[in-house]
Amino acid sequence: MTYYPKSQIKTDLYTKGNQLSVKSTGEDYIGFYWQTSKDEFFSGRNPNDGISIELQKTPVIQNPQISTLTYVRGNNSYNQQKGVNIENKLKLPSYQKPSPTQEDYDLGSFIRYFCKKNNQNLYIETTKDIYNKVKNKNRGYAFYLYVPFSLVWQLTGNRRIVAQTNEQIVNTTEFQQNITGLKEYLKFNYVEFYK
Repeated sequence: MTYYPKSQIKTDLYTKGNQLSVKSTGEDYIGFYWQTSKDEFFSGRNPNDGISIELQKTPVIQNPQISTLTYVRGNNSYNQQKGVNIENKLKLPSYQKPSPTQEDYDLGSFIRYFCKKNNQNLYIETTKDIYNKVKNKNRGYAFYLYVPFSLVWQLTGNRRIVAQTNEQIVNTTEFQQNITGLKEYLKFNYVEFYK
């Protein structure tokens, strides 16, 4: 463990949950922790309190604004007074299994598109069109519920190198997007679509 001067850490902090999660698993953390001046968090009362596990802040999910909610049948008088058309329901991203084209295979890679639910490790692989609508905050979609992201997926070459490359791409994407669970969603299959 790295040495931290006392002036650079806060010790004996405690969380009852919903504030920090284990960085490697995303699991909610309850218990003592300490914090560095660089806003890094570790389990235990201080750096000398056994083996410290790196923690991260649990993201705060903003509640959607009333104007973005979909109203449902059964509250017709309110809907009529407010001028809400209940036929205009917000769409959610839908699953679409990608199909690389021969041109993609000739190129050696293609782009895969995903949407991750903000408050859960739920992933949906989707089309470029739906990805763009969520990314560009299209009012027809419940974009505020999802984080859209894409990744370049290798298709051809040495099978072992393709697997290593795709695994590294997934690891980098998880790190850059500050997400977990993408590897599990892909079932650790880094040679999917390989030819």
